Amino acid sequence: MEFTEIQNRLIEANAINDVAESHAIATGMLAANTAADKLTWIKQVMGEIEESTLPPADVIKSLGDWFEEIKTQLQDSGLRFELCLPDDDEPLAKRIAALQEWCRGFIFGIAMSGVKDFGRLPEDTRDLLTDFSRIGAEEEFDIDDIEESEASYADISQYVRIGVLLINEELQPMEATSTIH
Repeated sequence: MEFTEIQNRLIEANAINDVAESHAIATGMLAANTAADKLTWIKQVMGEIEESTLPPADVIKSLGDWFEEIKTQLQDSGLRFELCLPDDDEPLAKRIAALQEWCRGFIFGIAMSGVKDFGRLPEDTRDLLTDFSRIGAEEEFDIDDIEESEASYADISQYVRIGVLLINEELQPMEATSTIH
């Protein structure tokens, strides 16, 4: 699903989390535990809701489908996983804010999956989570030089994407597939 389509579904569902954060929470949960429960994630994205204000069934189904899509991307040996962030035609400040939300959401998702002691995680994973925490905590990025800022944003986004794949591999190693000759 595309960013705007997901955003519309989340708005329709009166979700408390935006697209980037919702994607990141699911990604963190799945990176730490491939058996993570999509209903737990949906409840987190939705926040506390009354039964009388439940979104339509098709909205909940599409959110569940999106969760499964994220899981499939993380397990893809072709490394096709992408962060769900605003398109490049959106203002840079909006994209940076979404990337920061994404980093915070990913760490939250790792914790939601049951990881209580980050100190027991592999060293590379700990280092990446520390970096993600710093990216998520930055008060402001210097965006005076647009060209340089665009390049920095692209580099940081790619660093986070590759970092997520490394964390996923360290916590949920892919099973080797047998090749028939």
